[in-house]
Amino acid sequence: MDDSRTRWNHLKAMEGPRWPIRCGHAFTAEDLALLREGLWPRDTDDRWAVWLDGDTLRWWRSWTDTCIYEAQVALTENGSAQALVLNVLDDEDGYRRAPTDEGELERFDGVLSLVWRREGGFSALDGVTLIQEP
Repeated sequence: MDDSRTRWNHLKAMEGPRWPIRCGHAFTAEDLALLREGLWPRDTDDRWAVWLDGDTLRWWRSWTDTCIYEAQVALTENGSAQALVLNVLDDEDGYRRAPTDEGELERFDGVLSLVWRREGGFSALDGVTLIQEP
């Protein structure tokens, strides 16, 4: 088991009420390979842990260890997969979700893009301009 994964093996499946959203999100075979290894926080700037365990994909907030997103993925013949429904934690104590499905899917896509950028060797702050006070 990878050292970074060992540090995060205490994470649990989603607990509490769920808000299901139809999403149809597609993952390539390369995406799935990364997700099976897990995308584990390396420092405090990495706010998400993501792991594909069998056919269940989960995203946790690294600071609270709360599972925010969970989806079942269906493999296709070419090795890619699709998540048809995204379950979102629907518990204001653990996560304040967006008021609409579209808003939450936008958030989800934003989190996923941050994860892919991080794994591609980019910094979480790449493309962000920091404004200095005068």
